[in-house]
Amino acid sequence: NNNFSAALKFYLKAAIAGTDYFSRPIARNIVEDHIFKRMIKCCSQVQCHTQAAVLCQFLEDVDYATAFKSLSESWCADAMDTYFDCVWDITVLEFLINLYSKRGEHYRKQRVIGIIGLLELNSNNNDEIKREAENIRKAKFLRSMAKQYIC
Repeated sequence: NNNFSAALKFYLKAAIAGTDYFSRPIARNIVEDHIFKRMIKCCSQVQCHTQAAVLCQFLEDVDYATAFKSLSESWCADAMDTYFDCVWDITVLEFLINLYSKRGEHYRKQRVIGIIGLLELNSNNNDEIKREAENIRKAKFLRSMAKQYIC
């Protein structure tokens, strides 16, 4: 019925119920990839392209094509800058640095450079540290979405 905001609300409510308001990591049996793909589509349809791009990282195999396309959109209805802290994938961060460099958006470029330099995102970290950094960012992002679509 093209009610994408309502769909997002229900997807988020289901995730909240399965994770105790995102206090536990999202297990694949709670929110599967096909649900994240639907959430990505909903975000794109309501012009929240940054949210769609961040959700692309939640997939078992990151959907870089969709993430990059979403981030390249010239008009966006979400608070793009507030989601920088929710990106943990180095490839997505590198894409953002390149994108902002081409656009001459030096302030945003510097913010992303600061994020890519965070110790917890270092690619040489062991898997446990990387997973913890990812889970913290996922929870922060989904709580932000819940505030927008549920409250």
